[in-house]
Amino acid sequence: MRSLRFYRLFAGLAIVCAAFISLSALMMFATPPVYAQQQAPTPPPFVPAEIPPPAQMPLASLGQASFLQNCAPCHGEQGKSDGPSVSGLPAPPPQLADPATIWARSPAEYFHIVKFGRIQKFMPPWGDHLNDTQIWQTLYYAWSLHTDQAKVQSGAQLYAQTCTECHGASGQGDGPKAKGKLPNFADSAQMIVQTQVQLSEQWKKAHPTIGQDWSEDQRRNVLDYIRTFSYTPPWESAFRAGNGLLQGQVHQGTPGGSPVTTLPITLTAYANFTPVKTFTTTTDAKGQFTFPNLSTDEGVVYIAEAAYANVQYNSNIYALTPVTPTQNIDLPVYETTTDGSGVHMSRSLWIIDQKPGVLVIDQILDFSNQLDRTFLGRPVQGLAAPATLALQIPAKATDIQFQDGTLGDRYKQIGDRIYDVAPLLPGEEVRQIYIQYRVPFENDATKIEQQLLYPVGQLNLLIPDLPNLQVEVTGLKANQPQTVQGVAYRFWSGDNLPTQTISVNLSGLIPTGGTDPRAVAAASTAGTGAVTTVPLAATPPLKPAVPIAVGGVLLVALAAVVILPLRKQKTMDRALALQQEKAALIQNIAQLDDQHDTNELETSVWAQERAELKSQLLAVAREIALEEKK
Repeated sequence: MRSLRFYRLFAGLAIVCAAFISLSALMMFATPPVYAQQQAPTPPPFVPAEIPPPAQMPLASLGQASFLQNCAPCHGEQGKSDGPSVSGLPAPPPQLADPATIWARSPAEYFHIVKFGRIQKFMPPWGDHLNDTQIWQTLYYAWSLHTDQAKVQSGAQLYAQTCTECHGASGQGDGPKAKGKLPNFADSAQMIVQTQVQLSEQWKKAHPTIGQDWSEDQRRNVLDYIRTFSYTPPWESAFRAGNGLLQGQVHQGTPGGSPVTTLPITLTAYANFTPVKTFTTTTDAKGQFTFPNLSTDEGVVYIAEAAYANVQYNSNIYALTPVTPTQNIDLPVYETTTDGSGVHMSRSLWIIDQKPGVLVIDQILDFSNQLDRTFLGRPVQGLAAPATLALQIPAKATDIQFQDGTLGDRYKQIGDRIYDVAPLLPGEEVRQIYIQYRVPFENDATKIEQQLLYPVGQLNLLIPDLPNLQVEVTGLKANQPQTVQGVAYRFWSGDNLPTQTISVNLSGLIPTGGTDPRAVAAASTAGTGAVTTVPLAATPPLKPAVPIAVGGVLLVALAAVVILPLRKQKTMDRALALQQEKAALIQNIAQLDDQHDTNELETSVWAQERAELKSQLLAVAREIALEEKK
């Protein structure tokens, strides 16, 4: 069973990402991306010798997220120039999937194009948003789209049979039969200024008889394999051993608890939210541990795990770089208890939206444990495992979704109660639950009664302000309406609330078969270039695998207006958090595309949502660039 800290790190990040993807539901644009219309300074001329070679051999897999975010809207996810923004361009961009396109230019020239742009063809300058390492990773991922693993492996076999004796197994010109000074295919400074066409011509000139009976495809495959001596293709592991070092200590967080000694520790390396390498060790008698020889590549992050008293504990997220290759990990563990008296709800956000005949309710709930021990839960009749937290939902609730689990797994339902069986660590806001469900209603009115099972420090209720809607709320204070991303919301709040029942009476709702006025507004402005605002209720339901989306964005967007920030970022580096947001947002784009590919999302809606999501990703990229300049 995963610990709370793990859920706060990765599941919490999923909420942040869901927050941004929900902007696509709140605000859709029918115009081409704004960045493509902006003017940029005239780029400097391309001088191959002035292009800085990669500081480390680029890992193309670490550039996939950047490519999908920044390049795929025009170039297409497979490099076929079929992205959703192509229709807004004066001409389709080059097809990166075509070998002829890639072979005509050197990596250095592509670096110059990516960094400084080609604004006359609506190619933005990404040097303001990506650092040099990210540019190299991105362009080599794009480079790899013209070939694939099978072709390159075929080229590797021919290279081994014909070239290794002189050029060496790693292309450094150090084979057993090497004579004179041969080119070093592994030298980035040499290789980035060479096109594949130039390499082919040099081959024919130096060895006219070698491979003369091969097909053009076979020669191309060999040269594509030779190129991999200076970059790692995306089908290779994203983890590469280096001089990185993570060291730390597992310590007892419960005063008077047992000392921590000889505890197994697992360290997992992640790239783009995917585990790519796992290491294990055991602490010494003082709880200390060390993990050497770790990758310092940008985009690889680490989480350490330890099991103590049958509870899994996880560290924060750590990243290593060539500048800071060493970091110290602090990993507290705790004694356990079945005393739940320290549990309370720090804050909660409710959003009640509507579709014809159904309410869509999103809730974000932050829980704290004020004791100094991990709460294991209490027995509940009908549950095999003790429950740590309980939520009350309407009896008619359907389509119940969570951002970090499913019903029947971590979450259990008995009647109108949802139970969480994951242990609850000590501390403030150690558990964040994000739940979405739907409540059908008849005619145009209904009543929602929500029982607070814990004292609540702060509760906020938001309801989109639609024509004819009447709302009466008991138990909360009415506030001035708030406008978020152009959408007006009615707003109620309460502070330091005891256990009680909150009642929400709604009338003037959209009945079954009725028309959502926001959908009408969207249809009337489609294709006019006007900005259209459509809340979640106008979008189709999400797959269970897609993070539920609406509450997070309001939690972020309203932070400066009505509530505290989504999560405290005391221990997480801001730049790292932004990088994680970028990576997860790319995953959300892919999931959106899956909905489109399976005909669950109309093309017009998909294109609009994707364009807006891309706009949000660009904003994150700009923020990353600002962080790097500090």
